Amino acid sequence: MRTLVLTFLLAGLCSAGIIRVPSQQPTIQAGLNAAGDGDTVLVAADTYRERVTWPAIDGITLLGEQGAAATVIDAERNGRALAMNAVAYTSATVVEGFTIANGLVSGGAAGIDCRGAPVFRRNRISDNLGLQYTMGGGVHAEGAPTFFGNLFARDSLQVRDTPGFRYGGAVYCAGPGVFIDNVFSENAVFDSSCSGYRQGGAIHLASGAALVFGNLFVRNAARMLDGSGFAYGGAVSVGDDAAAVIANNTFVANVCAAHIGYGSAVWAPLGPSVVKNNIAVHDSVLGSGGGALASDSAAMVFDWNDAWHNHPNDYHNCTPGPNAISLDPLFAAAPFGDYCLSQVAAGQAEDSPCLDAGDSLRMAAPLDLDSLLREWTTRTDSVPDAGQADLGFHYAPWPLTGVLAPPAPRPARPLLVVSPSVVSEKQVRLNGPANAEMAVCDVTGRVVLRPGRLGADGHARITVAGLANGVYTVRAGTGDSAARARLLVRR
Repeated sequence: MRTLVLTFLLAGLCSAGIIRVPSQQPTIQAGLNAAGDGDTVLVAADTYRERVTWPAIDGITLLGEQGAAATVIDAERNGRALAMNAVAYTSATVVEGFTIANGLVSGGAAGIDCRGAPVFRRNRISDNLGLQYTMGGGVHAEGAPTFFGNLFARDSLQVRDTPGFRYGGAVYCAGPGVFIDNVFSENAVFDSSCSGYRQGGAIHLASGAALVFGNLFVRNAARMLDGSGFAYGGAVSVGDDAAAVIANNTFVANVCAAHIGYGSAVWAPLGPSVVKNNIAVHDSVLGSGGGALASDSAAMVFDWNDAWHNHPNDYHNCTPGPNAISLDPLFAAAPFGDYCLSQVAAGQAEDSPCLDAGDSLRMAAPLDLDSLLREWTTRTDSVPDAGQADLGFHYAPWPLTGVLAPPAPRPARPLLVVSPSVVSEKQVRLNGPANAEMAVCDVTGRVVLRPGRLGADGHARITVAGLANGVYTVRAGTGDSAARARLLVRR
């Protein structure tokens, strides 16, 4: 099994030639334009302020030499970060080791727009906003892409004041996409005020036999800021035409917030989809409706899952199977993550009820999933899962890949505290870097208020009475080193 996993991870390194950026080509775009089938474009650590368009050539590997923490494609809120839609690419086309961030597009996906079956490994896809678009804030995928070991953080989709449907804060996928060992954190699909439907705060699976396996979903949301409309799938929503397998994922603190909401963790309509071996805890529906796991028919069975302490209930309009449990999973923190399972054998006081509580997945493609779980761990001491499968997210033993080196450290950004962060009052308090110039920006990045500077003690108050309801970024300082915090104005 280890050989298979490493083969999967290293496949992109088998190339005909290496084009180095910036020593041989000055930009990522220039490097891709000079590449042919089988070439690797090897990018040195830096921030590249580009909006990249992939050429109509299959089989190029784009590789960040020192990994995602050190190699950034920054669209600067001025368009899409990465367009890969010239042809239907195959799995020979690979993107690995980048932060892909700050895309802003009105009328399309802001982070990545891709066709076919390209592979994305060990990237950070973050802070992208699809504005006035209905399908995918961070990623819009048509086909069968593979996302393996990525972080999706703070990607969002917003359509203001227009009735209709919105799908996928981080990802919209139409086709048999594969999502394995990713982390989805604080992604959202939301509106300011209108009727309609919000679906899939992290992922919406529109069609095809998609696989969502071994992922961690934390604090994603499908929400209406004024409490109107409908919300489905705070983390994952499945379309009527999809036949998804959603297995061995952990869902924590995801939200559906609307007049009526269903499935704060997963919404899956009656059909061929399978939802099993998952953990869903502390997920919430705010409004009428309910269910961390929800469907449109009681004939839909969600078996072999642990749904516990969700608001207002664990299931809605579906049936927990005979092997389902509703117990505290007893998460245990380890140096590599907070969502291991408590186990006496690893030094904890008691065993999690999710230990050995899962079912066999009986899948061989794209990988033998049962065997893969045996390579990964739910234990704080990193011993691989053994015996019957444990429920929920398993941590993978990520080796360095080829030429990748440990990521370069980044300077810490100064802290800005906005209190209260959700406000209906006239003033909020700020605590941040002394004498820094302040600005308040709307979701498009436009400055809507310039309150002056923080005091010499780092304290200030700003008046927000003139701001409309919505989400804003408060900034102290300028450039990349500026401190930032979010502010929600809601009256």
